[in-house]
Amino acid sequence: MAAKPLVNIDIISDVMCPWCWVGKRKLESSMKALEDKIQFRVRWHPYLLRPAAPPEGIPIPSAFRSGPRVTQLQQAGAAVGINFTFKNTSFPSTIRSHALLELAAAKDDGVKQNDVAELLFKAYFVDGKMLTDDDVVDVGKQAGFEANEIRAYISKQENLDHVVRTAKSWADKGVEGVPLFYFNGQRMFSGAQDEDVFKRMLTMAAEKFQASTINRA
Repeated sequence: MAAKPLVNIDIISDVMCPWCWVGKRKLESSMKALEDKIQFRVRWHPYLLRPAAPPEGIPIPSAFRSGPRVTQLQQAGAAVGINFTFKNTSFPSTIRSHALLELAAAKDDGVKQNDVAELLFKAYFVDGKMLTDDDVVDVGKQAGFEANEIRAYISKQENLDHVVRTAKSWADKGVEGVPLFYFNGQRMFSGAQDEDVFKRMLTMAAEKFQASTINRA
């Protein structure tokens, strides 16, 4: 029996982006529907929607907490099993969250990175955590990493600078909105598209593009 083609999925994202979580769930549902035909490998790359956010965060304007856009987001979340609680009143600094994702990418061939992304989204959007150092360490522990290793990694300035530099490189390339999806090294689309779009583009990538990935900065 011939091996299934591989699609490498690279996601440019910020963990304070609600549509990135919705897009993740839609992607995973599409991957599930295609798993008999295609094998997948997912990697997350940092983007900072609020690069200047201090550790205590930036107050969220009232317009972001009510109105048609919030209703639309709640409905989209509910459709993929997400309950956006809107407990937080501030946009967080996500640099250390991305550092944890980078740590996860570097360990065991990155097999836990996608799980870490899920836990970070949940911590912020459902549990109302501000993604402080302690919050990030707790997420990493839930994923099976050692607390001391996590804290050391997310406290090292070199690692934080790497996150900031990588995120800025995407902004310098003209990326203004996330999530942004690459399949087998090819830029596909941004946003939490419908599942039929994911399935169609994943299938195209499997059939037409060699199993490559984007470079990690």
